[in-house]
Amino acid sequence: MFNDFTFAFLIMDKTIQHLESNISYSVEGEGQTLVLLHGFCEDKNIWSEFKQPLLSKTKIICIDLPGFGQSLPGKNHTSIELMADAVLAVLNAEQIEKCFLLGHSMGGYVTLSFAEKYSERLKGIGLFHSLCFADEELKKETRKKVAEFVLKNGSRAFADQLFPTLFTSEFADRNKDLIVAMEEKAATIPEQSIANTSLAMGARKDLSVILSDTILPVLMIIGKNDLAIPFEKSLKMANLPNTAFICLLEQSAHMGMMEEPLKARTAIEDWINLIFY
Repeated sequence: MFNDFTFAFLIMDKTIQHLESNISYSVEGEGQTLVLLHGFCEDKNIWSEFKQPLLSKTKIICIDLPGFGQSLPGKNHTSIELMADAVLAVLNAEQIEKCFLLGHSMGGYVTLSFAEKYSERLKGIGLFHSLCFADEELKKETRKKVAEFVLKNGSRAFADQLFPTLFTSEFADRNKDLIVAMEEKAATIPEQSIANTSLAMGARKDLSVILSDTILPVLMIIGKNDLAIPFEKSLKMANLPNTAFICLLEQSAHMGMMEEPLKARTAIEDWINLIFY
């Protein structure tokens, strides 16, 4: 058992065939449908502990995006837009007409792409440590270097560098076993999946217009100490939507579902409940 967080794993999964991939996902709970999308080098189990208190009033679908977890990628399958199509395939398979869609980091990019293509299937847009803006040139170069590094040095070497930077130093010091467990899982991700997805994130377009034009309620969960998503950019984005729920996690970096789970869950509950007031 870890000091602050128990790293749990789902037991029962569902699988559908989509394009050249097997898309793995889980469905639990009853009520309004909330779809949770994981971030880069994560999988659907990142939500295992976090989602438990929500299940009494919410149906939660967690998806392994193509190339991660149990969703095996097909040839040239990886792009943010194609990941959004995989989410649609799961909704269709489960006969879900509309849902609340929330994505962590890379999952937020997929959420915005889904909103651009299939807004009629959404009740709300949620960004958990994520941005609507395209990468700047320096960041795009960093994405390319990540792809080159992982193909040369392997997934293990990249995971060992990545995960310690995603938490505050205080949390990391208290939860070293958790970080090691995350590194172990990420080390099993195919190198090509990591490389392709890094490049796909760099190639994504600016979707700030989605937030400024939408009539849907938008939830933004922001980490005050996030090194991956600069705080200043998050604040700039927060001014775009007509209806926005802003949750500032002052003790979190990039992994608020672990660092401040109660505050993040409360924000999600308020966001989902908004349309029923």
